[in-house]
Amino acid sequence: MDTHDSTRATESGRLRDLRVPELLWRLHTAGRTGCLRLHRGAIEKCLYLVDGRPVFARSNEAGDRLTERLLARGLLSRAQYEQAQDLLARASGKRIGQVLLEAGLIRERELNEALNEQIQRMIESMFSWTEGTWAFEPDAASSEPVALDRPTAAMIMHAARHRIPPRRLWEALGDRDQLPRLSADDRSPAGRAALAELLRLEPSETAWLDRLDGARSLAELADGFDVDEHELLALIYTLRLIGRLHLEAGEAPAFAFQR
Repeated sequence: MDTHDSTRATESGRLRDLRVPELLWRLHTAGRTGCLRLHRGAIEKCLYLVDGRPVFARSNEAGDRLTERLLARGLLSRAQYEQAQDLLARASGKRIGQVLLEAGLIRERELNEALNEQIQRMIESMFSWTEGTWAFEPDAASSEPVALDRPTAAMIMHAARHRIPPRRLWEALGDRDQLPRLSADDRSPAGRAALAELLRLEPSETAWLDRLDGARSLAELADGFDVDEHELLALIYTLRLIGRLHLEAGEAPAFAFQR
């Protein structure tokens, strides 16, 4: 990441050199406030952060529009969707949510839930980008009052689980003979419980935590009977990214079959 002393300087780079999960976690741990803009062709997505925490997102991609998400969730009928499109075309300077509420097309609780889901989906869609450019504009702020209610680490875990394919996770982790070991503070029952809460883990994911003790290699864990490889890799990738797991060098086998 190109850094500058001036808080007004824009930092930028290519996604092939620094992927979105790593970039987001760097901004999070540094407690940065501003706007992260991603470009891929004509598509632009903007993620606003406050003290390193994602709070809002915007996109010019049609599928990311709030009305599209409300229609997909069944919170707007097709007729209501068409009515909303007409109202928005005539609205001047009003937020989409405000227009929908004033027209009685949605309730405030449903709107807030849909907004959170929409923003989460926009963030997750960024995780699948491997080409394009990024730029971080320090101190840029969103005028929207919405704030996401999910920890940044949990966002990364959710996106790794659903958006990053196993092939890319293997590439990020490297040698399959490495031994994954949880950080010392996370190995106790209380530590594992706190980690599961931080990442909003499913029970099957939580069950992996006590097995990440450095006794088995990535290959051995992934090759177990009835293992959900994607789930395992997403968990190890996220834990390593946020500094809660180390991959230790293991002994290379005499020979190995190609996967």
